[in-house]
Amino acid sequence: MLLHVTLKTPIEDWISINNIYTTSITILDIRPDSSSYRVLIEYKGKDNEKFLSSFTKVSKNSYLGTLQVNSKIISILSKYTIMQGNVVLDSIIWTVIVDGYQELKRLLKEFVDNKIDVKVLKVVKAKSDATITARQEQIIKIALGAGYFDFPRRITLNQLAEKLNISSSTLAEILRRAEKNIIEAYFKERGL
Repeated sequence: MLLHVTLKTPIEDWISINNIYTTSITILDIRPDSSSYRVLIEYKGKDNEKFLSSFTKVSKNSYLGTLQVNSKIISILSKYTIMQGNVVLDSIIWTVIVDGYQELKRLLKEFVDNKIDVKVLKVVKAKSDATITARQEQIIKIALGAGYFDFPRRITLNQLAEKLNISSSTLAEILRRAEKNIIEAYFKERGL
């Protein structure tokens, strides 16, 4: 049984150092990368030259990019499916998908063992009749926000794949399967 868990953790040093906590920051994905982690971030706010130099502008005040991060919280959460993490004042609100209560217990134990304050805000059982997988939903949401489905496209498949740290062929397959499932569900719902 899949669970959608909403957690609250303290704000991280890498956010304070980059002076980005005063804007809207959404953490979309975490990937291991040699000795650190690549964190995919959506940044909404005023231009921050120092911070945004490696980010792609996807709309008027919205940017998408990755940062190399080495933190205990990111290390722990990299082992799970992250739907998103939102920076809110002095904390980060995470939505994480875990496979049952035992996995949730292991996740929380990792935080406690590392002396990290964590608060569980909400636990919801995921619906089993979902049209698309959690990963497909996450990638579709990122692609939509980045302008992949706009006409003309604001970001190419290759650029999006690079930001997500996956191959172009893998991204194309995930998008096509998700699109197929969504279209089939649409027509099924209408009896066509």
